[in-house]
Amino acid sequence: MKSTIVVFLGPAGSGKSSLTAAFGRWLEEYMSYKVAYVNLDPGCDYVPYDPDYDIRKLVTVDEVMRRENLGPNGAVVRCMEIMLERAEGIVKEIGSLGAEYILVDTPGQMEPFAFRRTGPVILDMLRNIGPVIGVFIVDPELASSAPDLVVVYLLGVVIQIRLGVPTVIVVNKVDLVRDVEELDIMLTNIEYLKRAVESSGAGAIIDLADMCSDVIMKLAQAARVVKVSARTGYGMELLYDIIHEVFCTCGDLT
Repeated sequence: MKSTIVVFLGPAGSGKSSLTAAFGRWLEEYMSYKVAYVNLDPGCDYVPYDPDYDIRKLVTVDEVMRRENLGPNGAVVRCMEIMLERAEGIVKEIGSLGAEYILVDTPGQMEPFAFRRTGPVILDMLRNIGPVIGVFIVDPELASSAPDLVVVYLLGVVIQIRLGVPTVIVVNKVDLVRDVEELDIMLTNIEYLKRAVESSGAGAIIDLADMCSDVIMKLAQAARVVKVSARTGYGMELLYDIIHEVFCTCGDLT
């Protein structure tokens, strides 16, 4: 049986672990899928799910700090190097979980995982287990204005290109959004988003937004951004639907 692998990525504080747990519960309770949870964050103290594979059994940031006399940032980078060195074993253990869905929670600091070799190599190896999709999560603070949303779209495209897997963008904590209607329009209408940027008086970003929106329309896998709330459970069905839409578009899932 091939597993569907969903990899949760995003800036610190975006809610990766919370969404991993919430989406997993929804898959188990409403879809009756067997779900396996993977924690690839060696620096976390707590995760809101019971990991079936936990990188902390191999390496932790605190351990590396003590052993190698490194600061927290240096220890995170060193942990990524250790994970890269042990990538084959890590992926083999993940592949042995035998679940229909494998949800992968990535490090709180996205940059060392995504922009060093560790993330791309591990995700490429995971393809041997089953189809892989990235879920790029953003905090509503990063989606509060038109210029911010342009940045969000571009980050999603960059992550997709860097990791080499289809990637959807998710706005988490939507229960905290003040103007949901305005957010909906900007998320579903690129032309409206461009006009909103132009009217924002954001200076040099105006011309850049026009060019960026064209890039977004050409390269973004999903035509829409999903709004969810890990706290309330809102939007889990929408996230499930868009994951399947992207896989079907790529020919990986029937």
